Amino acid sequence: MEQIQFLALGGAREIGANAYFYKIGGYGLLVDAGLHPEKTGWDAFPKAELLDPYSVNSFIVTHAHTDHLGGMPFLLQSQPQARVIATPETSEIARVMLGNSSSLLPKQHPKEIIDKLTFYTEEKIDKIIRNIEPRKINQSFILNTAEEKEKQIKCTFYKSGHILGAVGMLIEHNGKRLFHTGDTSLHSQYLIGGADLPDAHVDVVVTECTNGKVDAYLSNTREMELDRLEKTITKILEGGGSVLIPVFALGKMQEALAMIWDGMRNKRIPTVDIYTGGMGKKIADIYDHFRYSDSREKPEEVLKEIPQFDMPRREELFSGKYFKTPSIVLAASGMMQSGTSSYFLAQRWLRQKNFAICFIGYTDPRTPGYVVSHAEPGQRIKFGTMKREVPVRCSIERFRFSAHARREELLEIIARLRPKHVVLTHGDTDAMNAFGELILETFPGTKVSAPENGKWYNLLEAE
Repeated sequence: MEQIQFLALGGAREIGANAYFYKIGGYGLLVDAGLHPEKTGWDAFPKAELLDPYSVNSFIVTHAHTDHLGGMPFLLQSQPQARVIATPETSEIARVMLGNSSSLLPKQHPKEIIDKLTFYTEEKIDKIIRNIEPRKINQSFILNTAEEKEKQIKCTFYKSGHILGAVGMLIEHNGKRLFHTGDTSLHSQYLIGGADLPDAHVDVVVTECTNGKVDAYLSNTREMELDRLEKTITKILEGGGSVLIPVFALGKMQEALAMIWDGMRNKRIPTVDIYTGGMGKKIADIYDHFRYSDSREKPEEVLKEIPQFDMPRREELFSGKYFKTPSIVLAASGMMQSGTSSYFLAQRWLRQKNFAICFIGYTDPRTPGYVVSHAEPGQRIKFGTMKREVPVRCSIERFRFSAHARREELLEIIARLRPKHVVLTHGDTDAMNAFGELILETFPGTKVSAPENGKWYNLLEAE
């Protein structure tokens, strides 16, 4: 039997630098190439050297988050022959995201590394984007040139429910079926609909397991979390304070803006000034352009029609009107990375007794956002590159509007697809162990693997 072999170049037993290589017969398929958000130097990049002496024939990008896309120019330096395939939505967002990555890399890595990253110029990125082959959600296409049907490698994109344009994919070859979930969510968000799945059994599922471990405050439904957020915002605004919401520029910013405006126009929260800006606003324009995309819910929601003010420039952040007039500020980054708007604003926000910081997503324990989100009133804290502590006087609240499948949704994917083999990716060790054990308990006889980066795995059982 012809094998499907799997090699993780990054993203195995971790979240970041996601890059997965499938060897199907003599055909090389690379899925994603991300940058690790918390590592520096070559550790932040997928391990491209593991591909020697293999050739990447096709390179599919599941979606445009940096941990899946940011390493694409780096991988293409050593695999320039690879054809790149993505949805039209992902291609448009990729132009913004890769442009941002190219400007940030010199600040994050030593010069000897930057000098070797020859594909991160504006000219090269433009060429990469123009050469992407567009494939739509629900579209099937053949990757290789085999004339015999059973030798063909057929790929079908399915909506993955994560962000605009994000997909999972069904790979069919020689009578076998493999489903790669990408980052996925079965539940709908405000703007993005839930994932679709193949309607028949598959042999192998390669799944993310970000939320594979039980999370106490993931137990609330999305509706309960929205009600809690709206009540918190209302209390702060009516008390004369302002609300800071740290957001990721891609996904969270657009969702938060739409949810907050819906609350204002339906009188659930007071109507006040909303501040947005930067890359998030550019991506919001793409969300508007593709509002009739298969990814989108509520195409009538046009983000640029929502009244909003531009975030002040960095040197003017501390003199913004939001410190005097009740306002809502959607500021990048979601984890308050050093040097971002949310990072600087938090240093003054924390001192304001009637203000609040509302976190609406996951914060990595290694980030400033985690320190702030877990701070208690009355404490003095220091985070990021700060040299002096600041007092915690404002309210701090945590909410979860996850764009990833909950644990029970991950299990539902396995139940619906009934694979013989489940391969776990995109999760920390605790999440993988917990979810792997749950699969074995729920579906006895299913094989579960948690691959390591740099090790080859045969995905099909020998027959």
